[in-house]
Amino acid sequence: MKNFFALSIVLILMASCQPQNDAPTINSFTIVNTNIQKADGAVLEFIYEFSDDNGLNQFRASVLDNFVDARLQSAPWNYEKDYNLSGTSVIETLQIALPYPDLEPGRYELTITVQDIDGKETPQKNTFYVIE
Repeated sequence: MKNFFALSIVLILMASCQPQNDAPTINSFTIVNTNIQKADGAVLEFIYEFSDDNGLNQFRASVLDNFVDARLQSAPWNYEKDYNLSGTSVIETLQIALPYPDLEPGRYELTITVQDIDGKETPQKNTFYVIE
């Protein structure tokens, strides 16, 4: 019985010493121009920096219109795309082409969701405006 008790304590201590995996970190996420002129060739550009203790897997960029009656008008714009990542840290710039001329002026929300190799996720949102 004493051996069982001692073995149980050793196993519990060993299990508690396992390294903990933290969710990925969004160190920075900046939209370069938060007021984008509706024009042919216009882009949404943002700079991001992510890190993770075990490794990064991917991130998703999602754009959703965020203004009254946006989906009731003729041309709502919603965007979602996954981008692969590798390593434990990354600093990059990404440009997303705006769908001219179908884009409505208004407030939009860009959400990025970073996922590490263990499946943990961290989201963050930023707002930008399309103006005429």
